Amino acid sequence: MVHRASYKNRTSKELVLKRFTLSARQTLTLDYELCIGCKICEKICPEGAVLEHLPPLILDGRLMRKNRMDIDASKCTFCGECVVLCPLNAIKIEINGVEKIPVIESNAFPSLLKNINVNMELCDPICELACEKECPTKAIKVILSGTESQGKARISEVRIDKRLCIYCRKCQEACPMRAIAVVKPMSGLIEINTSLCPEGCQACVDICPSKCAGIREDGKPVITKEFCIFCGACAEVCPAKAISIKRTRILHSETKSGAWNEALEKLASREVLIKEISTKRGRKISALASPFATRVI
Repeated sequence: MVHRASYKNRTSKELVLKRFTLSARQTLTLDYELCIGCKICEKICPEGAVLEHLPPLILDGRLMRKNRMDIDASKCTFCGECVVLCPLNAIKIEINGVEKIPVIESNAFPSLLKNINVNMELCDPICELACEKECPTKAIKVILSGTESQGKARISEVRIDKRLCIYCRKCQEACPMRAIAVVKPMSGLIEINTSLCPEGCQACVDICPSKCAGIREDGKPVITKEFCIFCGACAEVCPAKAISIKRTRILHSETKSGAWNEALEKLASREVLIKEISTKRGRKISALASPFATRVI
């Protein structure tokens, strides 16, 4: 029998769970400054360990406080599914002081396919560092080398803080040199029924991590869909439930995980799950049939 001792500590900045067994020291940290209360972690947690601790506070149409999440230390198994799917990288797990994601290490869950690539050969200071200026999370830092006395300055490095990057593609769109390519892990549909929006409310604009939500001339909110990361935080804070989100595709590594199937159905829909399973079966059948394919000359 494995003996466990669990502890929980909450401050204004973070929630920390610690569990000690005979063989491991496990720590889960939820960064409240990064967390936007999108509730993806609550939706997909297989143990139902994640729940809302404080609801959002809206005053005169402005978001004064994000909703705050809590984790039940007696239910959490430190599996790491929430770490994989958190769009803001607000959760991390450490095992004996080393950052790890147990469900990925055990091949029980896939990794999300997300990436940002900068072609340094195309970078030129005439861009006025557009990527750095447009990044909504301040994840990009452009390093210049050279001085006026030496001639034209050049961009020697573009640093991307992967902990802060949310893969919204704003940098890709802003770059006039087309030097940046971003792979966004989630795709889908998002709609606002503006007829339901309370007068003067812009809570969705305040919470949006990619700053893709704005206000039209008539005072109603609008979303630039190409920069949406489909986190769902706007729908969670909307007091009128005027926002609907449907995730239609989630890019991930190959997996045969039943745990992923359950998470995908919760996060997207049963239709998306069925479509993915059907696609996998089609690939498998094609692979099995390929050795017997007839060559036509």
